[in-house]
Amino acid sequence: MSEKIVLGVDSSTSATKVIAFSEKGKVLAESANKYPLYMDNPGWVEQDPEDWWKAFTAGCREVTSNPAVAVKDFMGIGLTHQRFTFVPVDKDMKPLRRAILWNDIRCSKEAEYARQKIGAQKIFERTGYPPGQWTLYKALWLKNNEPEVYAKTYKLVLVQDYLIYRLTGKLVTLSGAGTMTGALDIANPDRWANDIIEGLGVRTDIWIEKILPGATVAGTVTAQAARETGLPEGLPVVTGAGDQPCGILGAGVTQPGELGINGGTSCTNEFVAKGVPERKRPDYFIELSPSGEYIVENYIPSGGSALMNWYKNNFGHWETTEAEKSGRNVYEVIYNQAAECPTGNRGMMLIPYFQGANGPYWDLDARGVLFGMSMDCGRPQMVRAIMEGLAYESRRQAEYMEAGTSTSVERIVMYGGSTKSDLWNQVFSDVFNKPLNVPHTTETTALGAAISAAVACGMYGSCRESAEKMVTIDKRYKPIPKNAARYERFYREVYEKYYDSVAHFMRKIAELNEGKD
Repeated sequence: MSEKIVLGVDSSTSATKVIAFSEKGKVLAESANKYPLYMDNPGWVEQDPEDWWKAFTAGCREVTSNPAVAVKDFMGIGLTHQRFTFVPVDKDMKPLRRAILWNDIRCSKEAEYARQKIGAQKIFERTGYPPGQWTLYKALWLKNNEPEVYAKTYKLVLVQDYLIYRLTGKLVTLSGAGTMTGALDIANPDRWANDIIEGLGVRTDIWIEKILPGATVAGTVTAQAARETGLPEGLPVVTGAGDQPCGILGAGVTQPGELGINGGTSCTNEFVAKGVPERKRPDYFIELSPSGEYIVENYIPSGGSALMNWYKNNFGHWETTEAEKSGRNVYEVIYNQAAECPTGNRGMMLIPYFQGANGPYWDLDARGVLFGMSMDCGRPQMVRAIMEGLAYESRRQAEYMEAGTSTSVERIVMYGGSTKSDLWNQVFSDVFNKPLNVPHTTETTALGAAISAAVACGMYGSCRESAEKMVTIDKRYKPIPKNAARYERFYREVYEKYYDSVAHFMRKIAELNEGKD
């Protein structure tokens, strides 16, 4: 008998991955097609939406032509994406400018305006997001800085919305993507928070009216899309959620007490909450799983692969040369050299906010700080500082989320590219002093989208059941007691106090860079 197949698509910051999964979660065929970023001004990050479609169609053609899969066995295709990245389009659905990415921080003035005009707490209570770099504030930036584009805008379209439209001809969005626009009514996620949108002077008509839940068929592949992609005409196209909620689903995180950490471009920390989370303090933000369950989240925009790529491009000549000579992956060389350093890195620490900070600080002017250096600090110490700094900050964020949801983290599930490093995984287990599991596939985000498709197409009855059938654990780590004890002191006595002590200097630097008095 032939095996049922679901496709999972992850249109991420750097590439679109198309992966065919069996009904047991085995990868049968996969592709990845990259596209460029445009950073023409400080703090700006943009992409050409046509590149998303080109990468997607190329990936689909590569997978459908793979002899390991039979197109006739495809049950559906699930989509996930880089969340609140968006492009304004006209009434013909043509982009009016490049897309503005999620990690673009051009809207700090607009976020501050919202704090002053409406108040961060009120906005957080209504949307689950205090003012920040979300789509809503970039829409206000468009109004203030590109009024001609703003005036012509018919809708603000997220990456998943764009791909669904190109595939099906249906203009829809979904609750698990709308959350991070900062404009959704978080307690009633099938509608927009129009009072907040109007209060900021942003048009309410530029938001897509039809908001679908996750794991729902949005439409089917049209004849035109079938010709471009190689997908069968009529194939169900299924909503997922943003990449991180899909990522923890694809890692098997479905129960309160499990913390999913993504070691990818952003270092994201998420866990499932029991009902609508508390909104007394904006120490985190609130997401939705494809299952419809609420998730609390914090993330470090400049996460594992982002900082390691920054290190490689600026300081990694030796590692690049060594990798070429030895035939190893350059990141294997980079990560492994940190093993030369002792636990705690002799106190050399990194605050990893190279692209602003979200919860619990909500400071777009936050920047990275490397401290505790001495004359014997070199490349290995810098790499170790990146690892430990991300682990320390992830723990701090998780503690705020635990307090706001009355949920204790019992176990970590680590996913994303950094999980290939045993040292990375062990550092996080030791810093948290918790056991840590790593799923078999690193492509958990695409798997989460495929799990959503499996549910919508009737293969499984729920996202939890689908995850139980399709996710397998590959590696397990336990904290090393002596390491955990040392990290506990560095964390409690130094790290958790340091950001608060230097935050005012970061804001002063931002003022000076803008030429303020």
